[in-house]
Amino acid sequence: MKTKCFIFFLSIALLLSGCAPFSTKLEKEPVENKSHLLVGHRMEVENTDSRLILVDDNSVLAADGLYYVSWGMGEPKPYENSDGDTANLYDATLYLLLGESKDAASAQKNMDTWLEAAKTTYEVLEETESTYNGQPYILLAYNCISEENPYDRGISAFASIGDISLCVELTCQKDFQEDLEGMMANFLEHCSYIDE
Repeated sequence: MKTKCFIFFLSIALLLSGCAPFSTKLEKEPVENKSHLLVGHRMEVENTDSRLILVDDNSVLAADGLYYVSWGMGEPKPYENSDGDTANLYDATLYLLLGESKDAASAQKNMDTWLEAAKTTYEVLEETESTYNGQPYILLAYNCISEENPYDRGISAFASIGDISLCVELTCQKDFQEDLEGMMANFLEHCSYIDE
C-alpha cells in the first residue's frame, strides 16, 4: 500500500511540475542521444526528429514500475526555479512518463489520475482523441498558467495500453514557432508497444 501511495503522489508531483522536475543531470553527466529507446519493458520510441535531443533517461524509478524520459529542443539556457536550483531550459521539451502496473484496471486508473491532474493544472483549450500508429490517445492542448512553470503552452497525450499508462507532454516557451500538434503526432507515430 505504501508503494502504491508513493507512486501515486510521485506521479502527481511529476505531472504538476510539467511531468518532470528540472534536473542538472545534463550538465554533470551527458546522456547518450539515441534514435531508438526502450522505455520500461514494452515501449519502443524511435526519435525521428533530430532536433529533439535526449536530455534525461531516468531508470531510477524503474523498481516501482515508473519510467521517465525527456528530450529538449533548441539551445539550453540556465533557468533558476523557485527552490533556487539552476537547470537547463530549452525552447521546447518533450517529457514521457510511463507506468507499468500489475493489471489493465490499475493502468487505466493511473492514466485517469494523470489526465485529471493536467486538466486542473493547465488552462485546457481543446481535448480530442486521435490514433497514432494504431494506438488511441487522448490529447489536451493548453496554456501553462502556473507561475512555477517556465513554459507558455503545450500539448499532452494520454493512453492506457494493457497494463501500462502513458503521459507524453510537449511544452514550449512563448516565442517557439513550431507546430506542437504536428511534433506530437510525429513522435507518437514512432512509438510502438511490445505485446507480452
